[in-house]
Amino acid sequence: MKLSRLVPLGNVLWVLVLLGVLLGSLYIQFFIGEEPCRLCTWQRMTMFFIMAVLLINLRFGQSTLNYGLIILFALFGSTVSIRQILSYIMPGNPGFGPAVFGMHTYTWALLVFACSILASAIILIIGIGEKENEIKIKPIFIKGLFGIAMATTLTFSVATLNQCGLDVCPAATEYFDVSPDTIKSLEDECCPDPKKK
Repeated sequence: MKLSRLVPLGNVLWVLVLLGVLLGSLYIQFFIGEEPCRLCTWQRMTMFFIMAVLLINLRFGQSTLNYGLIILFALFGSTVSIRQILSYIMPGNPGFGPAVFGMHTYTWALLVFACSILASAIILIIGIGEKENEIKIKPIFIKGLFGIAMATTLTFSVATLNQCGLDVCPAATEYFDVSPDTIKSLEDECCPDPKKK
């Protein structure tokens, strides 16, 4: 059996993982009370774009162009995640938001984007099989996935509009009440200036 036959099944699992991550982030927002920052919102939007491309694959058939788009979206999402991770590398900084299984959500997002790049690369390497030889996914299941994805996207859109209005969402650092003196003392604790000795 050629591995390319399993690609549609992999797309379904991929969509389910993305839905789990996105629904988890909405749970953290609505039930734990952690409002997402601007970077979190960009990461979520990127995951929605990846999920949309996967749903297009399931509905209209596999395309190398689609996997190329997923890689580009995931590279953008990875860049945003890395930017956010680097914002919190400082002694005594607990990071932004709650930790899930020991890692913050933006670190999990980086893992999701890295796995998306890896999965797309593997699919492009093994090749996309002919549509008639692929494992068939029932159309009702694809429609159900699409419905859940649309409901999640709508919830996300309304929540973001409610949080930010038509303005830009606040940056993560705007949620903290940190003075420049506090930042300077943390920098001195971490990395003392050898010229001051």
